[in-house]
Amino acid sequence: MQRLTSIGIFATIIAFALWGSTSQAQTLDGTWEITTVIDSGRVISPTDILLNYAADGRIVIRGQQVEMLVPMTHQRKQLQFAVDTTQTPMIFDLAGAERTGGRGILMVGKDSLMLCLSARNQGRPVSFASLPGSGNLLVTLRRATGNAPAASQPMAPPSYQDAQLQQMLVGTWGHQDEDSIHYMTLGSDGTANLLATWKDQFKQLFHQDVRSAGTWQVKDGVVTISISTSTDGERRGQTGSFRVRSITGSELVAVDYDGQVRQEWKAPR
Repeated sequence: MQRLTSIGIFATIIAFALWGSTSQAQTLDGTWEITTVIDSGRVISPTDILLNYAADGRIVIRGQQVEMLVPMTHQRKQLQFAVDTTQTPMIFDLAGAERTGGRGILMVGKDSLMLCLSARNQGRPVSFASLPGSGNLLVTLRRATGNAPAASQPMAPPSYQDAQLQQMLVGTWGHQDEDSIHYMTLGSDGTANLLATWKDQFKQLFHQDVRSAGTWQVKDGVVTISISTSTDGERRGQTGSFRVRSITGSELVAVDYDGQVRQEWKAPR
């Protein structure tokens, strides 16, 4: 399950945007704390930075390599980049920028960094700003104090009581993949209703929406859904489960039985 955000691009941008010339690389070595993230005019809260951008809110620069801790999976990601320091402001481009976006500008201070990244298929930003509707991602960082490397102290996933999850999960959650859009409605009475619709108009003509119903429960942080009826006969009698990694009033992050990270948004009532 995927959410349309700048999360994936952000991890790459941080890596590519923080290494310049050889002399600059020496001064930038160390650990940097992410102080602010503004995504298309929306200020990202400190909690969401940890959940969606960098798991410990930091990046580590070593020479021509940047390391950060990926949210949810807590895997260490190491990246490189290319930058033109002769421009004012300095500019940078990601490898494969045509596919992912990644054209930006960079400002380096003594103990601070600022970068602005354009959205996919848009031109390079002309100023360090992220206005509503612009699609720009504006990030500021400051040099961390202390010697502990960022990646060695990952943020532990929050823990929830089953009763708390049971209450927070009630409602309709959705996600989408390349072919379809999925909705999961969990009732306070333990009932579950699932809906899968096709994106492609051709498939809509020849394949009906898949509607399923059953029950759900939470035990030891694991949500189990048992399907009793479905318009797709193969789904009847199936049981699926996922463990909640984090949950807010608008977003659910979980790990399913295959070890895949799931991200869902809360549908409005």
